[in-house]
Amino acid sequence: MAKLITKFKYLKPNARQSVGGYAKYIATREGVDKIDESYRLSPCSQRQQQLIEKILKDFPDSKEMLEYEDYLKEPTVGNASEFITRALEDNAYEVMQTKTYADYIATRPRAERFGSHGLFTDDGIPVKLDKVSEELNNYNGNVWTVIISLRREDAERLGYNQGERWREMLRTQAAIIAKNFKIPAEDLHWYAAFHNESHHPHVHLMVYSDESQTPYLARQGIMNLRSSFAREIFRDDLQEIFSVQTEHRDELRQHGSQLIAEIVEQINSGVYDNPKVEDMLRELADRLYHTSGKKQYGYLKSDVKALVNRIVIELSADERIAALYDLWYEQREKVLGIYTQDLPKRIPLVDNPEFKSVKNAVISEAMNILAEITTVDEDEEDIVLDTPEPAPEEIEQAEQESESAAPMSDRERISAMWRYYRQAKELLDRESEDYDPDMAVDLLIDSAKLGCDVAKYRLGKMFLRGEDVAKNTDYALRWLEDAVADGNQYAEYLLGKTLLRGEDTEQDLPRAEDLLKRSSDKGNRYAKYALGKAYLEGLLLLQNIPEAIRLLTESADSGFAPAQYLLGKLLSQGEIIPKDLERAIDYLERAAGQGNPYAAYLAGKLLLTEEDIKDILRAIKNFEIAAENGNDYAEYQLGKLCLYGREIDRDYHKAMEYLQSAADKGNPYAKQLLHSVKSNRHWSAAMGSFRLLHHLARMLQNQLEDERKEKLGGIDRKLKRKIDEKKQAHGLKQ
Repeated sequence: MAKLITKFKYLKPNARQSVGGYAKYIATREGVDKIDESYRLSPCSQRQQQLIEKILKDFPDSKEMLEYEDYLKEPTVGNASEFITRALEDNAYEVMQTKTYADYIATRPRAERFGSHGLFTDDGIPVKLDKVSEELNNYNGNVWTVIISLRREDAERLGYNQGERWREMLRTQAAIIAKNFKIPAEDLHWYAAFHNESHHPHVHLMVYSDESQTPYLARQGIMNLRSSFAREIFRDDLQEIFSVQTEHRDELRQHGSQLIAEIVEQINSGVYDNPKVEDMLRELADRLYHTSGKKQYGYLKSDVKALVNRIVIELSADERIAALYDLWYEQREKVLGIYTQDLPKRIPLVDNPEFKSVKNAVISEAMNILAEITTVDEDEEDIVLDTPEPAPEEIEQAEQESESAAPMSDRERISAMWRYYRQAKELLDRESEDYDPDMAVDLLIDSAKLGCDVAKYRLGKMFLRGEDVAKNTDYALRWLEDAVADGNQYAEYLLGKTLLRGEDTEQDLPRAEDLLKRSSDKGNRYAKYALGKAYLEGLLLLQNIPEAIRLLTESADSGFAPAQYLLGKLLSQGEIIPKDLERAIDYLERAAGQGNPYAAYLAGKLLLTEEDIKDILRAIKNFEIAAENGNDYAEYQLGKLCLYGREIDRDYHKAMEYLQSAADKGNPYAKQLLHSVKSNRHWSAAMGSFRLLHHLARMLQNQLEDERKEKLGGIDRKLKRKIDEKKQAHGLKQ
């Protein structure tokens, strides 16, 4: 396995330590390099063994070195020599002045030179060895020394067999070095030299500050630096690790295994029978009823906390949750093992602070039972709709005005142009007996040649999507480019969206943004939505929240349902823009009126659960719109409302119809509730235990995904989730 070895020490001002014969050995170390190759594989000498014993006694951390690991595997003359040489070099600062150490690492044999010596530092700063030595000789503060070592095969494979690569790596780490040494970035001084040893190439790093005694490196700082160095050096390896895990997960999903996403899928597709959890939840509800004060884990009495813990222990005993938790630990240990041998001891999930928020989730479910609250169960990810294509009638409406406005001399051409277009449109009607796409294409080409930009757009879209004709991307792009040249806003939108995604053609973000802007400026609501969504996400284009909201608002106000849904969702969340439930409901219900099931469901959910705007009848109306358009979560909510009979009159027959329809569509909550009803179980307790199982599974899945993203540089999502879980751990409403 790839491995990174680091050593952190510091030299106090004027510190001197004597280690007897070591100094002589250092002074004559060139002789070590002259060992005849024929002797390198011979067993190590008694003198070498004695010296190694003394080194390990005086410098115990030498046992962590890669060279010592090689020596233990094969105690040959060559491996013993490599270990003795590196061990003495790594501890040379114990017997040298700071100035001498800087000279030594810069000029010693096999130090890669940049000019007359091998010392290097941050970009744009010239390194004069005499000046650095004089500066260090007069420096009164602590100087930290760091040694970073790799196996030869890893260095060769990753490109760290040359000083340039190490210099690039350390320059990218300068800010992290300053942060962890508690040094202001402007006061940081660091110098390094690369030693291209035959077995284990390594770099020596010296760190100090403008201000004496300022540098300080805590244990956590050491771990942070090791982690950061390892992530940078082994970036490709880490990507491969996570890629293999993803492939492994996909392969296991095909074989019905119980890992990562498939475990959650198994939970979704089945039911959860755990009377023990249900009984404990009901007992917890009773205990909380007789408990005064805040109903949060940190404020509860020890016996109530113990009951909460027992519920978490029982949930985590589920084999699917246990498999996810094992994978979470395996992934962590695989990454930690690159830069440390001291892996943390595994602890039970109930004691793991990473998952403490589940305890307040347990309390919330018990409170739901106590208050008989109608909860909204939703396991779907936030939905952001793609931009649909505009209807041909919408495109033609504005364009055909040119026919009557054209000069008399040009009306015959324009009349023929639109005649060909209308004939082609009739031939593309699949319900018609005259359906003939080949003839339609010929007529569209005739219309396009007469200057019809709508025909050019229609040809481009047909060949790009493979609608009615064989897909031909190059031919499609040619017609779209012609339509764009004519200023057709729909061609600008379609070509811009195609270039933005990089589907069917090479991605071109600057041109995509320009085309979408041009279309938006002409009032195209589709382009406004697509561009606004891209600015909002900040994945393909530079994030621009104010411009995103402006574009989405204009698109929504023009009656575009996907924009109305997205804007309504943002207003209901209050994370990116100020929360405004009244305005959110207005946009959502306008989209619902156009048959948008996601908007109708979200409107119903808000009207059912938000006290400030609560309106049960209005919520039911929106749920019905969503259900009519195939939304299974709306069907589940309607079924639950009819079954429980709290907010509306109970209707068992209607409830079963809604729940069965949702279950047939694969809704996990509907399946569980139907099972609980048929098993004559306590519905609220059974659903509470099921929700907790889902909550814990999602938490583990998210932790696995976030850990992967963090190691590859993407941490925004993880930071947001950490904040959310911290709020939940304190009992705050999400």
